[in-house]
Amino acid sequence: MITAPVHEEIFVVGLAGPSGSGKSTVAKSVASRLNGHVISMELYALEMNHLPLEERAKQNYDAPNAIDVQLLENHIHAYAAGHAIEAPIYDFAQHLRVHDQHEHIAAKSLLIVEGILALHFAQLRPHFDLSIYLDAPEEVCFHRRKVRDITERQRSLDFILWQYKNAVLPATRQYVLPSKGYADLVLDSEADLATVAKDLYDAIVEKRALAAVQRTSVVEKVR
Repeated sequence: MITAPVHEEIFVVGLAGPSGSGKSTVAKSVASRLNGHVISMELYALEMNHLPLEERAKQNYDAPNAIDVQLLENHIHAYAAGHAIEAPIYDFAQHLRVHDQHEHIAAKSLLIVEGILALHFAQLRPHFDLSIYLDAPEEVCFHRRKVRDITERQRSLDFILWQYKNAVLPATRQYVLPSKGYADLVLDSEADLATVAKDLYDAIVEKRALAAVQRTSVVEKVR
């Protein structure tokens, strides 16, 4: 369901980087400060509900073909036009998209689209007013991912190790790292995430201010 649009300029940020680089944490922190929303690409995994749990767990959710990119693009486009969206809800412990439930997200002046493949898809990149890539060493990313998967997603250490070796790292090297070349700005996210969040905040504020000046200049020229 799409509701009537809001009437204000909406700024859309694409935030990419390896799993564990801190994207979700810093995106939520910055969006809360700037009265915006975050869309996580992980929620847009293609439905695998027809498969048994054991088979769902073995799927490579880090590969591009695991993402419902058409639905995601439709939602970004709708939000950027000022419409509320109904984002999917995903059960990470069971590897399931939850049927008949959605998160209602009303459009605000900022949207951050975060995900390892945010800058990989050619059809998504034109929607971003600012594209940022978070960079961190593999050992840092793995530690952060391990903590998250144990505490938030109820996953065993054996499964975390298996998934990281067989899905996460190959996808990172094949798809995520090359997408760094599409970033307007690369931020070092090895530092504490509060510092990374400040860097992201500053980058967005600066680019939004520049965009506002450019819009004013165009209006004045038209007059």
